[in-house]
Amino acid sequence: MPPKKPAGNVVQAEVALHQSLKNCLVNLPSSLVSVLVNANTVAQNVVVELSYRQPPPPGASETRNAVPQKSVYMGWTGMQSKRRIAPVVGRDGLRGSQTSSQQELPAVEVDATFARLIGLQEGQKVGISLHLDPPQAHTINIEPLTPVDWEMIELHAQFLELNFLSQIRALPNPQAQSPHPLTLHLSPTTTANITVTSIAPAPPTVSPFVKISPDAEVIVAPKTRQKERSSTRESRSVGAASRKSGKSTASTVRRRSGRDDNASKGAVFLRGVDRSVAQEWFDDEEEVDAQGLKVWVDKDVLLTKALRGVNWVSVAIIKPSGLQEPVDMSKEQDQEKPATRVVAKVAAWEDAPDSRHIALSTDLCKVLGFAGFVGGLVRIEGAPNQTAKPSAIKAQGSKESREVVAKSVKIIPFSTSASQSNASLRFGGESKQEQEDAIQKIKTIYGRKNGLLDGPVTDGMVLYPPKDSAAGWAGGLVRFDPPQPASGISWVLFPERKLPVELGQEISTPSSWLRGSQQGDPLPESPPKLVGIDPLVEQLRSHLTHNSSVLLTGGLGAGKSNCAQLLAHQLRTEYLFNTIYFPCRKLVTDETRVATIKETLNRLFASASWGARGGGNAVVILDDLDKLCPVETELQVGNENGRSRHVSECLINIVRQYCSMDSGVVLLATAQGKEALNNVIVGGHIVREIVSLKAPNKDGRRKVLEMLALKDAKVESPQQTNGHAFPASPSNSRPSTSHRSQPSVGSIQQEEDYGFVVDSAIDFLDLAGQTDGYMPGDLVLLTSRARNEALIRSISDSSNTVSLTRDDYTQALSGFTPASLRNVTLQSSTTKWDSIGGLLTTRQTLLETLQYPTTYAPIFAQCPLRLRSGLLLYGYPGCGKTLLASAVAGECGLNFISVKGPEILNKYIGASEKSVRDLFERAEAARPCVLFFDEFDSIAPKRGHDSTGVTDRVVNQLLTQMDGAEGLSGVYVLAATSRPDLIDPALLRPGRLDKSLLCDMPDVEERIDILKAVTRKLHLAPSVLEFDDAGENLREIAQRTEGYSGADLQAVAYNAQLEAIHDVLGDTDLGDPTKSGDGKKNGTSAAGKGSKEKGIPEFTHFRYGDPASDTSASTPAKTSSQLTERAMIAQKIAALQSLRRKQKLLQRPTSSHNDDEKDGKVDDDNERKDPEIQWKHIEHALATGRSSISAQERMRLERIYREFVEGRDGDLPNGQGGTEIGGRSSLM
Repeated sequence: MPPKKPAGNVVQAEVALHQSLKNCLVNLPSSLVSVLVNANTVAQNVVVELSYRQPPPPGASETRNAVPQKSVYMGWTGMQSKRRIAPVVGRDGLRGSQTSSQQELPAVEVDATFARLIGLQEGQKVGISLHLDPPQAHTINIEPLTPVDWEMIELHAQFLELNFLSQIRALPNPQAQSPHPLTLHLSPTTTANITVTSIAPAPPTVSPFVKISPDAEVIVAPKTRQKERSSTRESRSVGAASRKSGKSTASTVRRRSGRDDNASKGAVFLRGVDRSVAQEWFDDEEEVDAQGLKVWVDKDVLLTKALRGVNWVSVAIIKPSGLQEPVDMSKEQDQEKPATRVVAKVAAWEDAPDSRHIALSTDLCKVLGFAGFVGGLVRIEGAPNQTAKPSAIKAQGSKESREVVAKSVKIIPFSTSASQSNASLRFGGESKQEQEDAIQKIKTIYGRKNGLLDGPVTDGMVLYPPKDSAAGWAGGLVRFDPPQPASGISWVLFPERKLPVELGQEISTPSSWLRGSQQGDPLPESPPKLVGIDPLVEQLRSHLTHNSSVLLTGGLGAGKSNCAQLLAHQLRTEYLFNTIYFPCRKLVTDETRVATIKETLNRLFASASWGARGGGNAVVILDDLDKLCPVETELQVGNENGRSRHVSECLINIVRQYCSMDSGVVLLATAQGKEALNNVIVGGHIVREIVSLKAPNKDGRRKVLEMLALKDAKVESPQQTNGHAFPASPSNSRPSTSHRSQPSVGSIQQEEDYGFVVDSAIDFLDLAGQTDGYMPGDLVLLTSRARNEALIRSISDSSNTVSLTRDDYTQALSGFTPASLRNVTLQSSTTKWDSIGGLLTTRQTLLETLQYPTTYAPIFAQCPLRLRSGLLLYGYPGCGKTLLASAVAGECGLNFISVKGPEILNKYIGASEKSVRDLFERAEAARPCVLFFDEFDSIAPKRGHDSTGVTDRVVNQLLTQMDGAEGLSGVYVLAATSRPDLIDPALLRPGRLDKSLLCDMPDVEERIDILKAVTRKLHLAPSVLEFDDAGENLREIAQRTEGYSGADLQAVAYNAQLEAIHDVLGDTDLGDPTKSGDGKKNGTSAAGKGSKEKGIPEFTHFRYGDPASDTSASTPAKTSSQLTERAMIAQKIAALQSLRRKQKLLQRPTSSHNDDEKDGKVDDDNERKDPEIQWKHIEHALATGRSSISAQERMRLERIYREFVEGRDGDLPNGQGGTEIGGRSSLM
């Protein structure tokens, strides 16, 4: 049944070439689109016929009837073309006033590549006919247009199977007319042309086209290269007729007349690898056998038609031009073009991974400019015969004598910076002798066994500079003299021909050879030496080898970059992955446009996709991706948020395009955290796994420190010291640093007698215990600082060696802050356990919970139970809750972060929760860490009683953070409150705040303990320090302070000290209140009394020559100056007496030394200059002080605490507010 054709004439339109359409579909003018849309026509059922007349060839008659009309059949994309405005000046002159419909020209948009194939040009007039419901074809036989198209289709067979229907919808009927060709876009840079040979079921001859059925079967007929007949002249061997290679060689697609012995047998496309990278896939052979220009292929490949009986092959590495970085073509036009095809010897690869891989020798890879490459297509075919000998050409007829004969080999050196700056440093010279000397040096460099001049030499081949080459030699280019034809390939076997060698003029190094195939940054030559992360590396390798993209996260200095580079080396050598390493920091500049970033990323993934062709795999490593795609923040100034989102969306589209399930391309990205990346990246599912690289544990830090200390150093003695030995550092463990930089002070070991000597007495396990929370990058800097300290200490020594000791690490640790703590505010405290009196049970629980798991980490690591990570301190005000937290910071050796309520609460929705998250992130960065919440009832009250809902959201976030799925490893939560009944009950269950500790009012014994603690640094009279029942001592103070808290007792001690100071200054007289105000008498008596108590005799002092009348006269100023002078004299007398006592002690016999220690302590006490606190001062402080908690308040709190411990049931509140009078209402 013929297709329906809409009633109406053909619509005329202009052709608009569309570069990015990339299919055989068209975009129709808006007038036709509106008709189809109004008729509810499905786009898949529309076939568009374009009829046009091709322009006549130049010189032909332009008669209209002489040019036949041609029709092509295409599908419709469902879209309309862009508007085109008619020109103001037409063929008949200036147009008049036109309507808007007359000004707009209908245009049909066609893919530019397909349009050139069928002969359409920009602006050409065509007629458009629409056909609805065309007949369908279920079996289609197609044939490539050329053998090159067949090779491309063969390479992209899987892609073509998946995307054939999306590119072609309508086919011409080959029975009705000669079918026009069609274009397939196989990759962004590759196309193939096909023709339709037959269709089943066969459509009627009246139907010139068909539509492809969705379940159609497409059969592609191969189209191989035709064999070329060899002439009688070509059957004779020109160069070496007796050699096997001369009989079995095959030419490339282009024939070289007069030199091809056999017809071309075709080419083979294989996935290439450098022999040095794939060393594990070869047996242990001598290094010399792997040198020279050689390739290794599987035995089955050698038996194919193209390589059967071939010893010499032409090798070319295919690299699409679209994958290269844009270059300045004007500079490359004047440069010499090196040969892209080089002749090499082919050998069998015994242990080849499969038949689709080919190994190229390192010399061959360097000659072609692809050193160290893995992946990409390598085209090999039998090499043509060698360039003819001059004598053989003369013996033949005149036809053969027209062949270009290579009479000599000219080596053109590459210029170096030294030769450009100073002509005398050039390799070679102007004189003949200098030229001969330079040629001899070149022969020495490249003429050794398996050298570049000890095998096949190809015209245009590059001589790369070896490592042991002479100074000033940067390589060169080989050219045959006279010049050979540009087509084909010319080569000779240099040891057989022994052509004379000449030296040409220097040229600049070809940029095309320098660029090679490297995308991104080159990997280090040797893999990084890592310690302690073998399971993590194995996990990452398992994900990547199973085509799962991975995001590797870790803090600053965790070793992400080194871990990624280690994986790249392992995947290259063990799995033959094509690896591309790209640091995203290179694109983080204000000058870099988003279009440039998109182009760079597209080129990276396209190169990886090309490297995975031929049954291989590829990995793209984007290091520091969070720098390129940071998270969007509300506080960001400028347009950074929009730029980050734009780049992130571009990256997602690129990854989805290239990293499909069967593409063989995977992504490995690194970032400081999942939260540091843009939400578009995380939510776009471009990575399947997120792996975290955490800070090393104690044993991991020990391994890292050992590795860093023993790196490039000498051990002092191989024998064990103190039972500890220093084993060799493992090679596949923990990263030494997150960056690729080495320590600033490396090894100074230039010879055997120089270098660091590691002291065998260093206990690295103890050193690891002092570096808790350090990242490997911090340990690198720490070792560098320790080596600096060792160098500074040994400057004055004359020894050649520098000893690295434990003291150097101690000096390096002082003042060193790890990178994770540089932006974290940590509280430091001088409070110790002996500064706290009483609370023995509470202190013991704190020790068990906080200090023991850190001090005895190996023992607790074997514990099968979950350790407590949260404690609640509750009790009466002033009973030492905050003081206990301060002691934890000073005693347990843990980092301490104190949190106040206003620091967290924020009226904006989401801001308070973010503050809580940031707080726990700071704690995890500083772990082991104690997170202390003071006045916890104000931060986390019961939910449902807040009119704004802020604290409800804070409680929800706290519940998530304190008992999340990941747990709080190394983070302890300590909360303090005087009202535990106000805290949300969900926070008090085990797993969050595991245990509640009561800080109760102290009893008599505890009050004595508190008084001893608070008066330890005060100068109390000896009688007050007694503990008997005689009275006027600490026990009497404790008995008289019933109901006092620890803070009240501290206030009593401090007030008594102030009274003693006032007494010494003479402000008051506690013994005789009636004489208060008589400063002179009180001051004199106080000073005299103090002098007697200190053992200073009463003395009288006067100034020589002063009149006696002045002594009796007294003024306030004069009295003050006399008291000051008298105090200074008393101080000098006391110093003289102390010196005399010490001299007497030294003169006594040794036997009585122990008996005099007490006397020395007494003397030290007598030398204290702070005022002594007498009982009268304490009595005065007790008389003026009182308890800060009233009896009624104490009883109320006691009832609350009793109900909190005993009266609670297991039921949680249902959220319903209270209905009692005066109760607080909540917004439900």
